[in-house]
Amino acid sequence: MRHSELDPREVLEKYVAVLREPASSVVRNESELAHPKEAIRIVLQHCIRTATNEEAREFLHNAYASLSNFQQISDAEQEALGVLLGMGPLASEGSKLFSKQARQITHVAAPLQSILDRVTAEHAVLTQELRSLAGPE
Repeated sequence: MRHSELDPREVLEKYVAVLREPASSVVRNESELAHPKEAIRIVLQHCIRTATNEEAREFLHNAYASLSNFQQISDAEQEALGVLLGMGPLASEGSKLFSKQARQITHVAAPLQSILDRVTAEHAVLTQELRSLAGPE
């Protein structure tokens, strides 16, 4: 399906619905999105440019920046996120549980770092784009 065939209202409504769904992690699989990220980005850019209500603009800005949280996640990265979620709250340093958690996180550090790097890089790009959408001040 081409972007020109997408209904912008539907794209926005479905994206907002996904944002409102409870998530087990800040980083979410891109497959949760009903439409391609690029289509969502274009729709959000248009909405930000045309929004007249400051509250709506703020919501749209946050939704735009949140696109970076949706990533293509490999099986190894999904497994690493599962380990991280399964660890629970960080235990007290020096405890047996803390040592166990340290061993667990060591085994999944590389895939988690890969995800973090992609989220950080994309968030920086989206933030810069938001600045340009604001126009001259």
